[in-house]
Amino acid sequence: MSYSEIPSIRIAGSGKSELPGYGLLKISGTGRVCAEEISTKGSSRIPGGLRVRNLRSSGSTRVEGDITADSITFSGSAHIEGDLNCNELSKSGSLKVGRKLNADFARVSGSTKVNEEGIIKTELCSRGSISFGGDLVSEGKIRYTGVMDVERGLKARYFEARLGSNDSHIRKGVNANFIDVRKEESRMMGFLVTRDIVGEEIILENVLCDNIEGDKIIILPGCTVRGTIRYRDDVKVDRQSKLNSEPQKIL
Repeated sequence: MSYSEIPSIRIAGSGKSELPGYGLLKISGTGRVCAEEISTKGSSRIPGGLRVRNLRSSGSTRVEGDITADSITFSGSAHIEGDLNCNELSKSGSLKVGRKLNADFARVSGSTKVNEEGIIKTELCSRGSISFGGDLVSEGKIRYTGVMDVERGLKARYFEARLGSNDSHIRKGVNANFIDVRKEESRMMGFLVTRDIVGEEIILENVLCDNIEGDKIIILPGCTVRGTIRYRDDVKVDRQSKLNSEPQKIL
């Protein structure tokens, strides 16, 4: 990736500097800026459109547009007004993305809100709450513990959920080769609410859905299937789950 041509700047205390072609950088705290890295502590406002190797921020950060980086690390509160594009994202605290999230690998904890879709190449691992205003798609793994809200559908090779005390919603269904949804702990009472679930190997607990289709399906306690279960190889259903009809074997 080619990086933005910006001057090397250091700020200690409260200061601001014009980044030619991009806009005004403002920092209250300490910061270092160059094409290799933007590093800030305290409160910062970063102009949009930048392409850097590393973005590291602790405290309160606002990016006024898109940001592209090899590696992004946030701790505290971060607000990206446009797209967030990176190879690796690590975040603790609060993150809001005004448009899309594009990442190879993302590990987030706390509260994460993406206004549009999420595109994850390798893995998304979330602990806390995470939401997407569009689809959530990964060529690899999507794993979360806590709450997930996806306005459209979820598609991945591997999908694992450990449900917390509040309900999760994936409104247009789940499609993955391997699907494993269970309660995080025995006392947790949250559910995953979705439409159709399609996969190869499927394990479900505390799931409310319309239809399920897969090769091997295990329904643990707490599930309600409003439509039909269709299976190719094997199906097991716990007596504490509710089915609208008997499972159907398909070729």
